[in-house]
Amino acid sequence: MIAQERHKFILDSLQDQHTVRAAKLASALGVSTETIRRDLEYLEKENQLIRVHGGASILQYETRQVPYDFRLAAKVEEKRNLARTALGYVKEGTSIILDHSSTCCIFARELKKHFSNLTIVTNSLEILNVFSDTPSYHIIFLGGTFDTFERGCFGESAKETIRKLNIDMAFVSFGGISLNEGCTETFFAGAELLTEFIKAAQQKIALIDSSKFEHVTLVKVCNISDIDVIITDSSIKPAVLHKYRAFVDIVYEENLIEK
Repeated sequence: MIAQERHKFILDSLQDQHTVRAAKLASALGVSTETIRRDLEYLEKENQLIRVHGGASILQYETRQVPYDFRLAAKVEEKRNLARTALGYVKEGTSIILDHSSTCCIFARELKKHFSNLTIVTNSLEILNVFSDTPSYHIIFLGGTFDTFERGCFGESAKETIRKLNIDMAFVSFGGISLNEGCTETFFAGAELLTEFIKAAQQKIALIDSSKFEHVTLVKVCNISDIDVIITDSSIKPAVLHKYRAFVDIVYEENLIEK
């Protein structure tokens, strides 16, 4: 197994368990603990985890942004499932906002496979690249201050542009969601732009994997009542689902959960 594959396995394990033991990783991957130690050192230098005695711990999402490459490599199958479910809400000719999240980037790839005529509004360079060879799409890229960490543009220029637009649908993701604190993000510029995205769209759909429920990050974006539909994965806990479905429609893996 090459280093990149090991790194992905480690990061996926951290997403699920929050902490990992080096010995268990070595056993699962069939490599030496010394190899795992080097992998953990590398990933810590890349700001993707925190090493602790005997293993590693996930970054504290509440106050720290997570690098884009880490997010794009984490929970890939879950994000693909969310994206495929979200396709059912889109029709040819629709105007769509896609935010700077890794989940929306994966959704953009699915849209490209299934639709030939869409208007896409985004602040994400990665999503812009997805559609760069699709001349039948109308692409509106929001300018502003480019954030290399997030691979997107933020600031007043981006907000001023989105305020002038009337868009059919916004697909967004959040760092966390809770009944008390609503939908939250890890950094101010991202939260401010997400707020404008939600205001600009007639229908608001959140793509949120189940690990983000009951989780609060640094900056509030909006209330749960501001979102029309949440698309999540089937790993959502029944107790959590029961709490939230009284406030918002929740869909997972192409199945509508009745309110």
